[in-house]
Amino acid sequence: MSEEIKLLAKILKDDPDYFKVLNHLKIANLDYAKNISKYTKIDINKVNKILEELKEIGLIEEVHSKTVKRTKARLKKQFQVRMHHTYYKLTLLGKQVYKYLRDNN
Repeated sequence: MSEEIKLLAKILKDDPDYFKVLNHLKIANLDYAKNISKYTKIDINKVNKILEELKEIGLIEEVHSKTVKRTKARLKKQFQVRMHHTYYKLTLLGKQVYKYLRDNN
């Protein structure tokens, strides 16, 4: 395990809401802030702050597309929906940090 992953995990370990957001994105594959807030029961303003911080350190990225299919967004009820929000997904580094946090809690 690289030192970068351990360092990022140590930074995020202080607030359990970061893990909740990472866990939600791992389950959902991709989602938007309002839906993340709904499923994790975290205030929308805090979710937006967490998403911005995770994006800045490279653990998540924005998804740019006109539509999203349920095969990609696992929590969507419709087969295909138009994207009216900014969707986020885990990067490879984000998946590695999530796995490290999950396995070392």
